[in-house]
Formats: sequence, C-alpha cells, structure tokens
Amino acid sequence: MVLLFTTIDILGNEREYSWWFSTMEYALDVLSSLCSSGKCICKAELIDQGLHTSLPIEAFDGSPVSLPIQELESQWQELLYAPTAGDSTWPLAGW
Repeated sequence: MVLLFTTIDILGNEREYSWWFSTMEYALDVLSSLCSSGKCICKAELIDQGLHTSLPIEAFDGSPVSLPIQELESQWQELLYAPTAGDSTWPLAGW
C-alpha cells in the first residue's frame, strides 16, 4: 500500500511525497507523527490494490492510530470466535 500526501513548506510551496507501507496502521501512525512534528499536511490518501482512499487530515493529531485499531480488531475477533454452540449469552447467537 502507498501513502501519498502533500505538505506545505515554510515558503508556502506544496511538496508531494509517497511512501510504501506493509500495513495501513503503520502508514496512519507515520502520518499522525508527521502532523505532531509540525508538518502542514494538506492532502493524504492511501492507495491499495488500485483503490484510492482519501484520508481526513483533521483526524491526525499526533496520537498513535495503530493501538486503537488493534484494540478494535481484538474486540471483533473475540466476538466472532469466542462463542460455543447454543451459547445464548453471545451477542450474535440468534443469527
């Protein structure tokens, strides 16, 4: 996957960058880190398997993104794989 982003330098000029990343989480962490270091990012998108996804720049405040994503992944995996047959306490037991 490729992270494509545009910054504005101290002279007001736009500079375009592209970096290849193996995971979305790492790409988002890098973008957030750039924002926290004072870089003015005006546009960003992820390109994965030919699909372009625009990213909301205002969402990046310097906080790591990967930890909350990993926590969400852990929660949905627990919901998907935790139940046993006939366990009515499992949220998706009625499906």
